[in-house]
Amino acid sequence: MEFAARRPLLAAAALTTAGALALSPITLAPNDVQATSMPPARVSTQAVQLTDAWSDLLYNTASNIVVLGQVFAGASSSFPLPNPTIFVAPIATQLLLNPLIYTVQLITGQGTKIPNEIAAHLSNLANVAVLIVNELPSIVVQQIQTPFVAAQLAIDSIAAATNKLAALFEAPAVFLDNALNSQFGLVGSQGPIAVSIVIRNLLATAIATPLPTVVLPFKKPAAAVTPKATSSSTVAPKGGSPSGTAGSARTKPKAPSTASAGAKKANAAKAPHARGGSAHGKR
Repeated sequence: MEFAARRPLLAAAALTTAGALALSPITLAPNDVQATSMPPARVSTQAVQLTDAWSDLLYNTASNIVVLGQVFAGASSSFPLPNPTIFVAPIATQLLLNPLIYTVQLITGQGTKIPNEIAAHLSNLANVAVLIVNELPSIVVQQIQTPFVAAQLAIDSIAAATNKLAALFEAPAVFLDNALNSQFGLVGSQGPIAVSIVIRNLLATAIATPLPTVVLPFKKPAAAVTPKATSSSTVAPKGGSPSGTAGSARTKPKAPSTASAGAKKANAAKAPHARGGSAHGKR
């Protein structure tokens, strides 16, 4: 009992389990007979080795969650969402948006597009259904096997380790990393969460209808607007008056023509008197 009391333990704040606590560095007395059996270099590296599996677990889990978030928001180029949409419920968004688009097409004279769009939706849904039937069963089988594979990998890591206590501490991290972050793990690229989101995105894209082009009734097309013709009367010829002035000048001589006609009539009326006067003079 007195021999055991002379072995004080250093505080191990970074280790969270009893197995890790037993592996914390130990300060040995100079006269301890076990001091020669444990090299100081090996003790100092055990704490670093214990964090490898746990750090891998945290890093891989965070990375996969970020990727799942991108797919869920439709930011992934492999499985995008239609635009516009509400990424929380993209299928419901399309079911509400499509009738509005069809109504606008009918009002704007684009109703002939509706049958083709509905036929395209049905064809896309059929393609998604074929893809699900062909690919989903094998994926589900792999997903079911993933926890058992992860447990086997954790057991193998303990059996292959030279330090059994360190391997026991790392075994839960090995199991969780494979059960969560492997290809068919819970948050893996083909895990249950990822496959559900991908199917949702495929269905929303299959029934998406492009927004119609609407021309407002009070907005004239560009082709119908003709530039105003420039009047040639605004440019006066060199050394002369503008054409407008010339036109008015051409119309003014009509007045003298009327006056000359009146003068001719007056002269014609005076002519007999003049002939009479001349006759009386002759007489």
